[in-house]
Amino acid sequence: MEVLSGAASAIAVASLSIQLIQSIASIKAFIRDVKGASKELERLASLLDRLTALLEDVRNVMDRQIHLQGQHFPAPSITIFESLSSCEVSLGMLHDVVEKCKSGTGNGSLAKVKDSIKMGFRAKDIAGFEVRIQRDVDYLHAALGVNSASIL
Repeated sequence: MEVLSGAASAIAVASLSIQLIQSIASIKAFIRDVKGASKELERLASLLDRLTALLEDVRNVMDRQIHLQGQHFPAPSITIFESLSSCEVSLGMLHDVVEKCKSGTGNGSLAKVKDSIKMGFRAKDIAGFEVRIQRDVDYLHAALGVNSASIL
């Protein structure tokens, strides 16, 4: 039964990783479509690129760990799933702001679109998202380290 629950948790981690990658792609597409994006938004997009790469690594490690579990590999660390859940919350908040900006762009003038983006993405708000996401990246790195140590 333990092997089954380990496989289930690895599958859940891999699935959540894919879901987060898709959410990041949506956010980055919006940010990169903003003409004359601020340096803060460009920094945020770069951080999201790094998070995407890390999530791909998590997904790959989980896939390998699932396939090797029959060879007495330990189940994935629950810390990885908890770290991904924290990423999901942080990205959800950012995604909500993006969706709010998008909904304001559908029927307005260019000036209205720019005002919507300025309201949704103030420099201090962007800095707050950066801090949260960087913290999530750090936690995820640590969780992968814990997972690797349990394998060794």
